[in-house]
Amino acid sequence: MPLRAPRLCRCGKIVPFGHFCECQIKAARERKARADANRLPASARGYDSKWRRERDAFLARPENRLCACGCGRVADVVDHIIPHGGDRKLFWDRKNWQPLAASPCHASKKQREERAAKTNG
Repeated sequence: MPLRAPRLCRCGKIVPFGHFCECQIKAARERKARADANRLPASARGYDSKWRRERDAFLARPENRLCACGCGRVADVVDHIIPHGGDRKLFWDRKNWQPLAASPCHASKKQREERAAKTNG
């Protein structure tokens, strides 16, 4: 099976296909650290012991054992279909919950939503 050609990074280094240059890894770490510094802790966003108890009960129900996207993976995350944005009523509305597999389903869904939010305002 033929491999794809290496590429040239912005810093001038040749990088094998499918890999990241050290400068890209460093930039990603710094970007993530800046984002985390501005983010409230999970407990302050409502993800406390009460949430964990309700999440576990929701995922224990037979109809919520598999990922809602249809991939067939076991669900291990409760996702808010409509982002609650701190709205406590929407946060606790079980009709707004769906079971998802943490990776790749939940991670890709959230990244897609965040990218769309940035481009749309």
